[in-house]
Amino acid sequence: MRKSLFRFKAILVLFIVLLISIQGQSQHRLVLLHPTVSNIESMEWMVENKIIDVPEVELVGVYFVKEAYDYSESAKYIAEHQLKNYQLRKIEGEIKPDEIFRENNCTPAFRKLFEESDAILFFGGPDIPAAVYGEKQNLLTVVTDPYRHYFETSLFFHLIGGSRNPEFKPFLTQHPDFVIRAFCLGMQTMNVATGGTLIQDIPQEVYHENTLEEVAAQPLEDQHRSYVSPLYPLSDLFGGNFHPIKIADFGYLNELAAMSGATSPKVLSYHHQAVGRKGANLNVIATSMDGKIVEGLQHAEFKNVVGVQFHPEPSSLYQSKTIFTTVPGSPFSPNELLIKSNSLAFHKAFWKDFSEKVRNSKR
Repeated sequence: MRKSLFRFKAILVLFIVLLISIQGQSQHRLVLLHPTVSNIESMEWMVENKIIDVPEVELVGVYFVKEAYDYSESAKYIAEHQLKNYQLRKIEGEIKPDEIFRENNCTPAFRKLFEESDAILFFGGPDIPAAVYGEKQNLLTVVTDPYRHYFETSLFFHLIGGSRNPEFKPFLTQHPDFVIRAFCLGMQTMNVATGGTLIQDIPQEVYHENTLEEVAAQPLEDQHRSYVSPLYPLSDLFGGNFHPIKIADFGYLNELAAMSGATSPKVLSYHHQAVGRKGANLNVIATSMDGKIVEGLQHAEFKNVVGVQFHPEPSSLYQSKTIFTTVPGSPFSPNELLIKSNSLAFHKAFWKDFSEKVRNSKR
């Protein structure tokens, strides 16, 4: 009798310890590439205000040891703001340009990130070295952080594969419903990882314009960043531009448009490069209104892998008090602009659907 009672108590203690352990673990984990202070601040606000509505979510900011950005500032921000659900993870190793599209020194770390997370987000940033996608570099291409691009392109390739190494078995073949979202540079990285190329400067290569004045005189829907702000460098003008997009009659963005009632939503763009030759197994799901610039890509096999050329992730889009100025003397609220153009519902639908997919994810 005593032995049975002792055994019961031991089992009960183990059960309680296990329960506490489980309760102390995050329910879902999001991996965020390029965790700058700005990206951390924005994502935290989105989680706190339930734009991203995932209970007990853990945010893991991942970066490569050789990146140029000083992530000590990110660590300082996390500590000062006591962000309990946010951690940074530095990936050590070496990736040479000729090792991007195959197993390399970082492959084990890539696999670990994939196996331990529910979703991965790729953020915006500077130009990719043209050599990565097999072209010579345009004089207007500005590369400031090549190792970040080697790292993120290789990670994306490991996740979804591509034509540069068709024999490679991508990680998502093990988990085809895994969630990936890529913004601006992130979508360009997605295209390059699968074997595609980039237009290295939109005004020059697409519209055949060579001066700021020419581009700034274009209709706003044909401008993919502000070309007014460089004409007034001392005015501290915002460098982005809001313009409508044309959504295809199929695919992920079409579903969001149906959910939100926004047929040609306005979006925030801040780029001068774009998708050139499309990568393997990617479908174009949105373009600019003139059809010349790809605004959305979705993987043909892994349907939860989506890239957009615009920015749905800045928290400023969802805050009514934020004010931008792109033209001297004409401040405006991006949140109000999105409301008036029936575009805010589209952006919120983007994150609502993302949240639902993450909540339903099973590692």
